[in-house]
Amino acid sequence: MRQLTGFRINRSGAVDRYIFEWVNKNDAGAMESYTYKGIEPPRPELLTAADNIALISAKMVSLSLTEKDVMDGGCFYGLKMEYPVDADYYKLQIKASVQIPWGHTFRYEIPNWRVWYSNTKGDFNNTIKGAIQKLMQECWKYIDGERAQTKLAFTKQETEDEE
Repeated sequence: MRQLTGFRINRSGAVDRYIFEWVNKNDAGAMESYTYKGIEPPRPELLTAADNIALISAKMVSLSLTEKDVMDGGCFYGLKMEYPVDADYYKLQIKASVQIPWGHTFRYEIPNWRVWYSNTKGDFNNTIKGAIQKLMQECWKYIDGERAQTKLAFTKQETEDEE
């Protein structure tokens, strides 16, 4: 069973780079680590899910920002996950930033937040868990090759030939 252990967006350079890390149990029962780095644009749903994590993380550090504030000036950078053995939770680290007054950017990291698998830990835990699950689904789609459709550059002659 494969488990996502990290996802980040490297926003330095001419194009964004999408980096995914995961582990998978091999036939011998040992865990193997994998990394995939891509520059192909993701599906919009992946970026929306990442923005949602930035919004939730702003609430986790008690920033009094509206959803519009975060969506206008928030930026998701990365996520790391750790799965302790025989535990009812996983550990989550989030790196993000938001725009704050006077044109400054507040970049922050949430270290080792516990997200409980059970639904008995409250609404905020369930909100985080749902948002992380959505992001993980989109990450797996990217890793498995489901990405944004780029515009294909057909020549006028090719279009006429098809007609």
